[in-house]
Amino acid sequence: MIVIIGLGTGGIYAARWISRFNRKEKITIIERRSYETYSPCSIPLVVEGAIDLKEIIHPFPRTPRIDVLLEHEAVEIDTKGKRVLYRKIGSDEMKEIEYDKLIYAAGARPSVPPIKGVEKKGVFTVRTVEDAKNINEWAKKAKKALIIGAGAIGMEMAYALRKRGLDVTIVEMLEHPFPKALDEDMAKIVKERLESMGIKCHCNSKVEEILGKEKVKGALVNGEEIDADMVILSVGVRPNTELLKGKVDMDDRGYIIVNERMQTSLPDIFAVGDCARTPYGILQLATIAAREGIVAGINAAGGDAIYTKHTGAFVSTMGNFEVACVGERSEISGRGHSTITPYSKHEIFVKIFTDKEGKIKGAQAVGYMASKKIDIISALMRGGGRIWDVAFMEHAYCPASAHLYDVINIAANNAMRKIKIEKYTV
Repeated sequence: MIVIIGLGTGGIYAARWISRFNRKEKITIIERRSYETYSPCSIPLVVEGAIDLKEIIHPFPRTPRIDVLLEHEAVEIDTKGKRVLYRKIGSDEMKEIEYDKLIYAAGARPSVPPIKGVEKKGVFTVRTVEDAKNINEWAKKAKKALIIGAGAIGMEMAYALRKRGLDVTIVEMLEHPFPKALDEDMAKIVKERLESMGIKCHCNSKVEEILGKEKVKGALVNGEEIDADMVILSVGVRPNTELLKGKVDMDDRGYIIVNERMQTSLPDIFAVGDCARTPYGILQLATIAAREGIVAGINAAGGDAIYTKHTGAFVSTMGNFEVACVGERSEISGRGHSTITPYSKHEIFVKIFTDKEGKIKGAQAVGYMASKKIDIISALMRGGGRIWDVAFMEHAYCPASAHLYDVINIAANNAMRKIKIEKYTV
């Protein structure tokens, strides 16, 4: 018996690959929600009105070997007896299930900063279907929104609420939007785009208090009052790892430490997704959770799988304007700019990073279809690609759909100028 706690992306992929690898293995999944799987990353699209709420909820395929316990919660994990104590939400009746292997995929919850007034009505986090419903209802009567945090969710929510006609202000403590993803020169392009949409962005700023009696009426930012009748919190997450505290190794932030097989310090317990820290660090993306789930599922089912270093390809969208990045920054970089032409009505900027030997370390892109450029770089990085692999890459070309010399060719060529190359292989 394999027990999975949590039916997020990591838990889903673990279950799929257990079934694929060992068709006789029985699986029990314990999930607090009343619905099965959903896409939290799609919540801004729901708020924008681009899709319906029901479109982000998906059924999980059932088989006779997979038992999904919805509206149930794990209460205790007995690691010595290898059993999980659980109950139905709202019930005091405790049940137990024994496991041979346990996959912990309980995810994370939104961080709520210690700001005075954060408990007022009209303050929202962005994580669940219920959050989406509540934000949608409140936004119907709201006129001004304040977003705390200029990461992916904060920026997408800012765009969504602006599309609904609200006056939107973003407050970010660090120096520019997407502070963990972009360099300042690339972030400047994003900030200019926001301003062209009518979104105000206050960087190097701090929300000191959320104003109002019971409901939000504004916020005190750097000593200045800003009017708002709703506030969105987008300041990161905290791992749901309390059930394993003191039982497996964790880092100082409460993330479960796993090896390349996704095993914890107890070999029969695996951890995946937003609550896990791999040998390559913490990266809370659905694509990463899926890979971790695959590795854990194969190993829990008796197979042999290793998690290799991720590239961390990431994208955030605001309409047809995308912000994307992959890998890491390094001292050598080249930037390219694809201008508006009679055939292409959209701009895109790309920046590629390399080391002194030409190995690609990462890239950033902002603009139309930025994610597609980053996907190319990500694939090359997985294979140990070099900067000249990008500079001389062949693209499908037709004037109606593409440039002869693509923007990533330009960016890579500019980076190559800073590297000593003895012999060119074109």
